[in-house]
Amino acid sequence: MNEPYRMNIMQDEPAAPAAAPAPQPAVAGVLERLVALLIDAGLIFFIYQVFLLVLLRFTSPDLQQLYWWIAGVNVPFILYETLFTSGGRNTLGRALVGVRAVRLADGGTLNLAQAFVRTMGYYVSAALLMCGFLLAFIDSQHRALQDYLAGSVVLQARQKSWGEKALLSLTGLVLLLAFGGYFYKQLFGAGSLVQQRMITRAQEHVKKIGYLEEMHRVQFGRYTNDLLRLSILSGDPVQFQRDTQAVLDRKDFRIGVSATGYKIKARAKDVRKTPVYYPSL
Repeated sequence: MNEPYRMNIMQDEPAAPAAAPAPQPAVAGVLERLVALLIDAGLIFFIYQVFLLVLLRFTSPDLQQLYWWIAGVNVPFILYETLFTSGGRNTLGRALVGVRAVRLADGGTLNLAQAFVRTMGYYVSAALLMCGFLLAFIDSQHRALQDYLAGSVVLQARQKSWGEKALLSLTGLVLLLAFGGYFYKQLFGAGSLVQQRMITRAQEHVKKIGYLEEMHRVQFGRYTNDLLRLSILSGDPVQFQRDTQAVLDRKDFRIGVSATGYKIKARAKDVRKTPVYYPSL
């Protein structure tokens, strides 16, 4: 005869299996972040440009006012980035790309102060010749300078298909090359501030040579086309020769003298080899 089944009410119930830990969001890629930033910046700059065009239609600002108006685009960008990066909100660019900026320590949302510091980090990075942004390429979590300043990290906000990832990477690469080319042209290309500075330095140095010509005439009663004699009159011939070599193309340097005057012709060391003269033509 079978023994009746007896339940031991003192026996503990079997423990439920432990729930698997939720997967941690992956770190956003550099190219994804670039696409998101350019979408956000483009949105603000486009709206502000439309505003300026309307404003210019009804007003006639002087050059200084126009510079201030153009610089004013930074104010709405700072407000937009600060507001929509804090309090669990997200910017349009990062939402479309599917990434989110959070606190590095615990993955929580950034407060207004942290979001403001992070936004200003964009300008610090830009002031360092974009080196702050390049930091994201070598950091294991793709954190740029603005992330270090604010204690943030950019994570994936949703799963992406292989095609979407490839499209974002390709778009980011194209934008990165385009932005790099534009930045290089503005910094080193013809007409850039650096090139203009090189032309200005060449003009100032040729003018200095002109002053030395006048000193030579006062001391010796005549002008000279001997640059070495002029360098001695400068008081520091070694530094004078260095300055001449740094700002002027010596292959096309000429000093023409006569009994009553002189003419200095040279070319600056900018990309266009711009001619400089003294006295000016």
